[in-house]
Amino acid sequence: MGGKIFLLKDGDELQEMVETPYDSEDLLQQLLKNHPALLAGDQIDPTEPRRWLLITREMGVPDSDDSTGRWALDHLFIDQDGIPTLVEVKRSCDTRTRREVVAQMLDYAANSVQYWNIGDIIRSFTHTCGEKGVDPEEELAAFLSGSTDPEEYWDIALANLRQGKIRLLFVTDIIPPELKRIIEFLNEQMNPAEVLGVEVKQYTGRKEKTLVSRVVGQTMRAIDTKKVRSGKPRQWDRESLLLQVQERAGDESVRIVDHVLEWAETHNFSLKYGKGAHEGSATIGLDLPGGNYCRIITVNGGGSIAPNFDMLLGFPPFDQREMRLKMLNKLGRESNIRFDPNKVDTWSNRPLSPLADENHFHAFCKTLEWVRGKLEEHHRLAGAQSG
Repeated sequence: MGGKIFLLKDGDELQEMVETPYDSEDLLQQLLKNHPALLAGDQIDPTEPRRWLLITREMGVPDSDDSTGRWALDHLFIDQDGIPTLVEVKRSCDTRTRREVVAQMLDYAANSVQYWNIGDIIRSFTHTCGEKGVDPEEELAAFLSGSTDPEEYWDIALANLRQGKIRLLFVTDIIPPELKRIIEFLNEQMNPAEVLGVEVKQYTGRKEKTLVSRVVGQTMRAIDTKKVRSGKPRQWDRESLLLQVQERAGDESVRIVDHVLEWAETHNFSLKYGKGAHEGSATIGLDLPGGNYCRIITVNGGGSIAPNFDMLLGFPPFDQREMRLKMLNKLGRESNIRFDPNKVDTWSNRPLSPLADENHFHAFCKTLEWVRGKLEEHHRLAGAQSG
C-alpha cells in the first residue's frame, strides 16, 4: 500500500487520499454485490460496456451430477449478452492470491460448464431478488431494457455456458505482477472463455472514500485471438440450422433433423430456435397453461440431441428423478439413443444417427408424446384440485 490520489474540492482545495486496505474480504464482496459497476464493464469492453445481472453470492459449484455443490463461488453475474461471469474475490494480504485462487477458479470453470443447469441459475436469481424485495421478472426486464426476450436470454446464457463461453474475473485490491502474468497467459490461451483481473483499490481521506477499478489481462494477443472467434447472438431458423447440420454432420443427419422438426411441427409441439453466436439449435417443447414453456429436447447444429433435464426439473411430474430416468430409459431402450443415467439433472448430447432407422424414429416420437401426456395430465389434475 502507500499510493495516493488527490481530490480537488471547490476548485482550489486539494485533498490527499491514501490507499487503504479493506477491513475484510467480506466488505469487498458486499461492495461488488451492491455496486456491480466496480467490475469495470467499460474497461472490459469499451465499445459495448458490460452490464451485470447479479445471480447470487456464494453460488454452489458441483463436481458431479448428484452433487449439490462442492465449492462456493463468491459471485455469479451474467452480462447483457448472456455470458456467465464467475467472480472470485481475495485481498492481497491473503497469501493464496497467487496460488490456490487460480487453481480454485479453474475448478469452478471446468465444473460449472459441465454441471450447472439453467433451472438452478434462475432459482438463485429469484432468491436474490427475494432478498432485495424486488420482483425477478421486473428486475430482468429492466436489465434487458427490451433488447432481448427474457426467456430467450436464459436460453442464450445456457448456450454460452455449454460452449464454455464464460468470463473468469479475479478481483482483489492489488494484483501482484506474478498473478497478472498468470491472468494474461490464461486469457491468451483460453478461448472462447475470457480471463481477467479487476483491481479495486480503496482510498480514504478525512471523511470520504474513493474506489478505483482497473482491469488487467487484456493483451493485444488475447484481444486479437478472441476477436476471431467472438460473435454476437444470431437468430437461427430451420433453414440455417439444417445448413449447419449439413456442414458439420452430412446429408444423413440433415434428413434426420429435418424429419424430427417436421414431425414436431405437425404434432402440435412448440419449436423455438436458438440464438447461439456459433451453433444453431432448435428446442422441442410445450406451451403449458399459465404462459409457461417447457423445453423437452434440443437438437443442435452438430446433428446431436440433448434432453432438457435441467429444465424439466421445474415441471412436475418430471421434478421427480424417477420420471426423468423413465424418459432416459425410453430413449435408450426404444430409440437406441443412450444417455448416462447419472446425468438426469443436467445436459448431455448424443448423435441423432440411430433415428435413421424408422422403428427407432417412431419410438422416439412416442417418447415425446409420452412426456407431453404426463405434463398435461399433471396440469389437469392440478387444475381440478385448485377448482
